[in-house]
Amino acid sequence: MSSEPNWEEVNQDKEAKKLAVLELIKSRCTSSSDIDDLRTINSYLSNGSEINIEILTGGLANYSYAVSCEDIKIFAKLSFPFAQLFPDKPCPLSRTDNEYKMMKKFNSLNPSLVSTPYFCDDIGDDMKLLVTQYSPVDEQFGNQFIDGSVDKRTADKIAEGLSKLHQKETETDELQFNSEMKPWVQSLTPILEKIIGDLHSPDNNNRVAALAKQLGEDKTTAALHAYVSTLDESECLIHADCHSFNLLVGKKPSIELLQEFEESGSVVFVDFEMSRGGIPATDIGPLRAFPISCAFAHALNGHRSAADNCINWVNSFWSVYEAKVRDSGLTTEAVKKIYIQAMQYSALYMLAGYGIGVHMEYLPVDQDNTKDLERVKESIGIVGLKFLMYGMDVETELSLEKLKAKFLQAIEEEVSQLIGVKKVRRNRRSSMLRMSGRRVSDGNIRAGILDRKSTNSTNSAKLLGMIESVSMADEVIAMQ
Repeated sequence: MSSEPNWEEVNQDKEAKKLAVLELIKSRCTSSSDIDDLRTINSYLSNGSEINIEILTGGLANYSYAVSCEDIKIFAKLSFPFAQLFPDKPCPLSRTDNEYKMMKKFNSLNPSLVSTPYFCDDIGDDMKLLVTQYSPVDEQFGNQFIDGSVDKRTADKIAEGLSKLHQKETETDELQFNSEMKPWVQSLTPILEKIIGDLHSPDNNNRVAALAKQLGEDKTTAALHAYVSTLDESECLIHADCHSFNLLVGKKPSIELLQEFEESGSVVFVDFEMSRGGIPATDIGPLRAFPISCAFAHALNGHRSAADNCINWVNSFWSVYEAKVRDSGLTTEAVKKIYIQAMQYSALYMLAGYGIGVHMEYLPVDQDNTKDLERVKESIGIVGLKFLMYGMDVETELSLEKLKAKFLQAIEEEVSQLIGVKKVRRNRRSSMLRMSGRRVSDGNIRAGILDRKSTNSTNSAKLLGMIESVSMADEVIAMQ
């Protein structure tokens, strides 16, 4: 565990950054601006109104803010040249320029699915500021899976948005877009290697380890290498960080009535800084991981209908996506390749959930009930490992329909196993994440990301301590 952060320095740094953000935004709020929100703020300021700034998330790789003046609110994100989680791995500031560019591209394809980007500019020599329209909806989509009650309309909108991006005609040089981020993404592969390597340890005797040992280390290593080989492929433009916490939806009218949804069914994609040339599976796979994980938690709690709601959404999303890309001219073999690779990328996220706790703290499981959480994580690990194996051979002789059946069978086996564990059902309740008012960002995946059971090396322990310190500062900042 690292030493206590210097809170005075943390707060001074926080305030300095906020002031710098405000000064730059105010300098762009002119009467001649071609952006309505900025012209209106200029008018309000000229009449003596105050401009306010509130931290939404951040502190590890960026800060995000809500900036408001009277009835106008805009969004701002301040980016740093590295992520505190991995300070030895540069995370180039060009990602923020490229986020701005990708938001403009995505807006041209799907104007209702992304906030309008306003400008991107430098703050000093080592920070970038992105300013956009404030999203008309602002609840993270992941909350609906935590509830176990999911708006089916979102599946159509998300699938259509991604299919348009993936099928957009691109020039060869456009596929090199934001390629500076690829080495950073590839540098995270050793984490997955460690997770899979630990499954073959003689001291590990849980169900996931038993499956890995049954398959054999050569086979699991080959499956991992099959995933790694896709990291250099560039077929289309991708969001590249498309999970349920990077999608915003409308708040439910009542958190007590879980089945009710906001009237419009709107969806907004956020966090485009990882976007680049890649393969469709990079977007599809991670998007399915958290819903499946929530389905397992609901099953353990005795709520079969909630589990089915999560899985049905996953199926609906794929059905619409498949129909859209087929309409664009993709062959069955091309669709099958996407499906197989998407299983690999679902596996990546699910194994990260099992091995280092990514997003596990948000599951509908009482966090002090470690026994239940371990049961759910085992199911997540089992299915993640199976998906990784299914994706090992892109030239598999199985038809697309049989692959879909294997995908669903792997999930159903774990749901059925979990649903019978408890005789007393846990009462369903609204997402505790929603009720806490916290937001999930990739920058504040906290100390749970590196579960102590998975951090045996000195370097890992050192990294865990650093994450804990920075995350503690992040939590204090968010509460102020």
